[in-house]
Amino acid sequence: MDDLGRESLTYLPGRVVDIDTELLTDEQVTSVVGWTRDFHAAVAGFTHPGPWRYFPMPSPTLIGHNDVAPYNVCFDGNELVGVFDWDMAGPSTPLFELAFIAWNCVPLWRDIGPQAAARRLTVIASTYGGFHPRQILRAVPRRIQIMLDGIPLAAAAGDQGMVSLLALGEPGRSQSAVADLVERLPAIDRHLH
Repeated sequence: MDDLGRESLTYLPGRVVDIDTELLTDEQVTSVVGWTRDFHAAVAGFTHPGPWRYFPMPSPTLIGHNDVAPYNVCFDGNELVGVFDWDMAGPSTPLFELAFIAWNCVPLWRDIGPQAAARRLTVIASTYGGFHPRQILRAVPRRIQIMLDGIPLAAAAGDQGMVSLLALGEPGRSQSAVADLVERLPAIDRHLH
């Protein structure tokens, strides 16, 4: 904030990947997940009563970003150089954070083929550690549903960002993508070892 109480933003150099036309490289996925692992380690044990903007998560164990996705990070080549849009930070779990990353960075919201999806889930799990790719895959529908259920509630409570999401067709647009993912889960699961 400047002396007049205005929010002051600075430019963060780097490239944001266009998720509608490109996939993150495996190295970019690794960089995102490595950053997330390090962030979780840094905030371990930190608590705060809120209030939090993000939707309540069951049994939270840490403060997460809750919106780690290609549209909120930038890269220099394959290296993550910035994470922004922290307004959804709040209580979460490592598994739910990884599930959201999988939704957006595999990406599981669209069909890239079961073998490719399984391979990229394995990249996420092996980079973060402590979770099998199958655990992450199975957490995705629940994690996304929590968000989708929360959007209209937050909009009704006056959250203008959620009102904007409603105007863009959420949660219906993503609800269709979740239903499609649920149908694809067995095929992806067969490729996980």
